[in-house]
Amino acid sequence: MTEAGITPHGGLPPFLSGVLAEEAGAQTDLLAQDPPAVDAARAAEVALRFYGISGEIEPLAAEKDANFLITLTTGEKALLKITNAAEDRAVTDMQTAALMHLAAADPELPVQRICASLNGKAAEVATAADGQPHVVRLMSFLGGTVLSNATPQPGLYHALGDFHARVTLGLRGFFHPAGGHFLQWDIKQASHLRPLLADVQDAALRQQLQHRLDQFDAETAPRLPHLRAQIVHNDFNPHNILVDAPQAQYPVGLIDFGDMVHTPLACDLAVACSYQLGQGADPLGAICEMVAGFAARLPLEAEEVALLPSLIRLRHATTLAIGASRARRYPENAPYILRNAAASQRGLAALDQVGDAAAIKALHHAAGTE
Repeated sequence: MTEAGITPHGGLPPFLSGVLAEEAGAQTDLLAQDPPAVDAARAAEVALRFYGISGEIEPLAAEKDANFLITLTTGEKALLKITNAAEDRAVTDMQTAALMHLAAADPELPVQRICASLNGKAAEVATAADGQPHVVRLMSFLGGTVLSNATPQPGLYHALGDFHARVTLGLRGFFHPAGGHFLQWDIKQASHLRPLLADVQDAALRQQLQHRLDQFDAETAPRLPHLRAQIVHNDFNPHNILVDAPQAQYPVGLIDFGDMVHTPLACDLAVACSYQLGQGADPLGAICEMVAGFAARLPLEAEEVALLPSLIRLRHATTLAIGASRARRYPENAPYILRNAAASQRGLAALDQVGDAAAIKALHHAAGTE
């Protein structure tokens, strides 16, 4: 007699392959959550109670957390980060652990350092005005000019590639159980974008993105399991990179480890490259310089380089699909949500202009993987 009316079938159930992802219903849209209900006065209390410091407090802009710049009487500066209560504690812990790992693996790498609390902890928990508990961390503050506000000078892109490789090498020996969490911004999860395409208003663009996802499923996804993978920064974009001056010659810092995930190195590099696609006669110029700088410190494999154009396209598709979906859900914030949409469409057009064969050849030459 069968249990619960289930009739057994012959043989094993179908084997599963690909990416293990959480059920869609388990996901939380962090950017849809209110930031912590913490004002400057409460932040000052938290800083004094947990870290024994005080000074001038300045709120900083943040999408989902409450961040405060604290300037001590000594002139030293620190960042008090009060994390959104909706963020998975394990993911928060991974970000903290990664920064501590980098401090040991590459002490000269310009990333934020985690300050110990009076209890000797890397993080504490504080209660906001609405009663919500929030993870609190105190970090060193990195100075510099945000790359998105700077003008690149000759040599900058090669230096950016080298810097990116240093971060990747620094994280190479890092492991954390939360590294495998589902993150829609992770390029290897591109198949999960399909339900979001219905919110793309432009029919031609929607069809183009659908085509790219079809290509991903048929051609790119089966190749990803064969690539090197590790926990990576996954958001090496101009808003997270600090440079030496408005006329930028070299990077001096990297911030925001909030998109960290375990994924192929090629996906991480594609994210970085997607923001540097140019216009005009040589749209791949900056990308090739970055890839050359990266490969000089961390040699790339030929298969990783060959997949870069497809992965860069998928990063742009991710930006456009997620942006369209969130703009529909939160129309009052649509202009901000869609701020990168035009750049992503230009990026797709630039790659189409060059063509995959020419792009792969140029990138192989830059990486020394011909």
